[in-house]
Amino acid sequence: MLCYSILYDGSPSSLDRLRQLPKVALEVLLPSSVLLTLSVPEIADPLLDEGAEVVAVKLVDGPEKSGVEGIERAVIVADELGAELVVVPMDSGNAAEALSALEEAYSLIVAYSKKVALEPTRRAFPKALEFINSFLGGVFKLSVSPSRGSTTEEVLAMSLTHLGQLAAVKLASFARDGRVLRVSSAGGLNVFAIIKELVERGYDEYFVLDYEAKGLILPPEIVKSDCDLLYQYLHSLLEKL
Repeated sequence: MLCYSILYDGSPSSLDRLRQLPKVALEVLLPSSVLLTLSVPEIADPLLDEGAEVVAVKLVDGPEKSGVEGIERAVIVADELGAELVVVPMDSGNAAEALSALEEAYSLIVAYSKKVALEPTRRAFPKALEFINSFLGGVFKLSVSPSRGSTTEEVLAMSLTHLGQLAAVKLASFARDGRVLRVSSAGGLNVFAIIKELVERGYDEYFVLDYEAKGLILPPEIVKSDCDLLYQYLHSLLEKL
């Protein structure tokens, strides 16, 4: 499934942007300030009132800012929104705190029947994978997110090697100077090759158009254009299977 990752801080401007975006499934990015200061209804109800189809909730900040409470709040918000997945970023600097918080929140995650996808940086990837493999039942999953310097081959290798644990693949890339690129731009990842290979290998989880988490805020009409392009490509691939 294709979804778009949108930054949401509970403000009127966030809701206004949501209204202007195409009707597409969403990963909602929640800063720790929102998770820890607003109540669950204050976060979820406006999104529900807008008819948003939320499939994932992601913590913008690592658990070093939101702690166990942030993860638990994200799980409850996800449940209120009908989302099955919570995404937790993880880098080598916060790995110990992130994993400790996830372990402490494990019982609540299971109680709400949610899956949590760890989204590690390159350096944190081995620790994240070790943690995922230490739990049975498939509660913890993997989200692969390109970073500056990532190659098409690297993203594919990481995704295919851990295909059974994969819950999300983020779609965006970087120019050599660090600028975030649209999926159709030259000079970055071959996003279409990544999608094609994974779909042909049986991947049927989320492809996430991941501009806003990486700092690229585009006009709604451009977001719609890129969503339409990816929808058409996915539809064409699936028809041929």
